[in-house]
Amino acid sequence: MAVTSADTRQIASEERAIRGFLTGKGHDPDVFSVAFHLYRTTQEAIARAEVEVLRPAGITWVSYVTLMALWIRGASEVRELARGQVVSKPAVVKSLHALERAGYVRRVRSKTDRRLVSVELKPRGQALIRRLQPRIHRREHVLTGQLTLAEKRTLARLLRKLDSRSAVRRDR
Repeated sequence: MAVTSADTRQIASEERAIRGFLTGKGHDPDVFSVAFHLYRTTQEAIARAEVEVLRPAGITWVSYVTLMALWIRGASEVRELARGQVVSKPAVVKSLHALERAGYVRRVRSKTDRRLVSVELKPRGQALIRRLQPRIHRREHVLTGQLTLAEKRTLARLLRKLDSRSAVRRDR
């Protein structure tokens, strides 16, 4: 679904209204504009991925990211999966219940520390992620299609800068 000029005008109008309201209350309008577009773009990208790709496959965004992490890194502890996704352990555990019931993952209790549980990708889960990942990547091309290669690299660099600052605050 392409963004129309009416959509662009509506987004700009929303931004101006909120920006004007918050600026009058002492908020930094430039910080607001960055956050507004960052949140809006992220929410839109995840929502579209869920509607167009993930829900038809019976999984959520958290489940998808969990499967991707297991596919890339191999077996991982629940806390590592939560930290990598910047979500709570309960959110990951909830998605793991569904993934386990569907036969995509298995949990394995540590032989040395019974409190620790690692999660492994089963062949059925690997087949699912191999099928879904190219479709998600096509969505990513749609999301970034208006940007030049230089703009993509600049945006990625700036987002890494923001993400690294967030990671420092999360670790405190």
